[in-house]
Amino acid sequence: MKHWAAATCALMGAFLFATIATPAEESTSTAVPGRPGIVVDIRSDRIILMDVARAGDRLVAVGERGLTLVSDDFGKTWKAVATPVTRTLTSVAFRDDRTGVAVGHGGSAVRTEDGGASWTDVTIEEAVPDSLLGVASLGGDHFVAYGAFGLYFDSTDAGRSWERRTVISEDFDRHISQVLPVGSSLFMVAESGTLARSEDGGETWTAVESPYEGSYFAALTTTDGGLLAFGMRGNIYRSMDVGATWQKVEIGTTASIMSGRQLADGRVLLVGNAGLLADSHDDGQTVELHWSPLGKGFAALIEVPGGVVLVGEAGVTPLDPAWLMSPRAPVEQ
Repeated sequence: MKHWAAATCALMGAFLFATIATPAEESTSTAVPGRPGIVVDIRSDRIILMDVARAGDRLVAVGERGLTLVSDDFGKTWKAVATPVTRTLTSVAFRDDRTGVAVGHGGSAVRTEDGGASWTDVTIEEAVPDSLLGVASLGGDHFVAYGAFGLYFDSTDAGRSWERRTVISEDFDRHISQVLPVGSSLFMVAESGTLARSEDGGETWTAVESPYEGSYFAALTTTDGGLLAFGMRGNIYRSMDVGATWQKVEIGTTASIMSGRQLADGRVLLVGNAGLLADSHDDGQTVELHWSPLGKGFAALIEVPGGVVLVGEAGVTPLDPAWLMSPRAPVEQ
């Protein structure tokens, strides 16, 4: 079985960071995780970050050593905020501008009720010592967290308490990469070509036939009703019927694709290892491949007014808005 350490290899080692813009280089201070009152300087371009989310007009990024970064000016400057945990935080999600949950290695989970200004520890006993790889807000107080060896947890009180759910079968042990709403359903992508769908908010799951046997690392929906699933070795698949049938989308690389979003202008932007940065102007039917000149990879991205913020191995960096608006030729590695 391909352990999601392989995915974490994609998410922290091979999940290397770079940009087509100039990295942010400001220093900020934070208490050392787990040791309130001890202060250390943190440069926002010298910390491994795994995910970024919006809490109203604030950006919140999470990463190594249980650290978070927050920005109140859409990524221009950042402030480091410690959490009660010291393990890598892999994912963060907010239900509104105040309440959010972050999860990570060793079954770590923390929550905030002030937009990421402070965090409290949450114990999910059945997750320890394995890794939680993702968290999603499904509306209201409903959150789900998921990760290694089929771990899947449901919270209906905004992350205060969690109940484990069975995925597909009692012996399911694949590492879950992402869960996202697709219409009235929930859709899951995981390692070993695993796809699954839930019609009851995640209480039960049914396996979906997959066109691919390798690991999926993420998925997204498009405005035309499409579903894109992508991951290891540059594989992208597109479905227009919630996963009943799939078409492969050629990208021309074996670099893994780690994350993606559809932007407000309709463009689909995908990021990944080795500086992969690809975009699509037709809801993912075709993609154009580009490379960052630094040759490192991206972990996640989020759209902000006037541009896109990217996070990864070298911290957080804004993508030059001019790049998004102009014709481009691929940048050679």
